[in-house]
Amino acid sequence: MGDPILNYRACGAECREDWLRILANENGLPLVTVRRLAEELGDREDFGELVELCEFGGRAAQ
Repeated sequence: MGDPILNYRACGAECREDWLRILANENGLPLVTVRRLAEELGDREDFGELVELCEFGGRAAQ
């Protein structure tokens, strides 16, 4: 996975929290939902399963 900070910056975020805000905004989800998903999945899934779940409206968290 490499350096997480570099991965976040490559996606236009400065840190994980910025990345979660971007995912929430781009997918029309409450930030609290995205944070909950991110905590359940762990940071290794920030660019994998988390993105997929957010794209599907975060249904797994609701």
